[in-house]
Amino acid sequence: MRIVAWLEHRSRWSVLRGLGNSPIAKATIAVPLVGYLLLFNREIVQFLSLHTDFCRPRSCGPSLRLLLLYLGCCSIAIGAALYGLRCPTLIKKYDSAAGFFEAEKAYFCQPRNFEYLQKLIERGTETEPLAKDAPMFSYNGRSEVDPNSLADPMGELYRVLNVSDLKFRLPALLSYYLGKTIIIVPTVMTFFQVIFTYTLAGDAF
Repeated sequence: MRIVAWLEHRSRWSVLRGLGNSPIAKATIAVPLVGYLLLFNREIVQFLSLHTDFCRPRSCGPSLRLLLLYLGCCSIAIGAALYGLRCPTLIKKYDSAAGFFEAEKAYFCQPRNFEYLQKLIERGTETEPLAKDAPMFSYNGRSEVDPNSLADPMGELYRVLNVSDLKFRLPALLSYYLGKTIIIVPTVMTFFQVIFTYTLAGDAF
């Protein structure tokens, strides 16, 4: 099914890292606590109710747009938390298998490190268990591995980690999309309100 394939691809860690590594997504993790202290604090609401410049005394409270913004940021924060907790460090550091290969190939040329690389591949993932059918890369007992020949196993390791933990990748993706969708609503509301206000002001003149 196309939708399943699309979700699987869009939820890969290398795709989620674009937003997950951004300072904005990391900052949203603090929104649930800070927003709760500001929006749902009784003392702050009472303070606002005493100042009609902020709101009307009878209906003082967070506006719909502010609540939607809060909920949207909370949703993105959930996705950012899942990404931060479950995304493999290698994927967070490198945006592609090519970048990983170029940066780390010298390290895995050593026999002991290359053996460690093979063990990482053999561990497999939840989505594609490779323990029983792990690809083996033989280099005829050479003491050192040709760096150029490491593209295959290192690329395999990146792929294995990139598709790991689907049960965490998918909720993170949905949280991101839900949060962005919710945030768009108050943005559109504000846009049309500004247009409507300036239109009325223009007609008045």
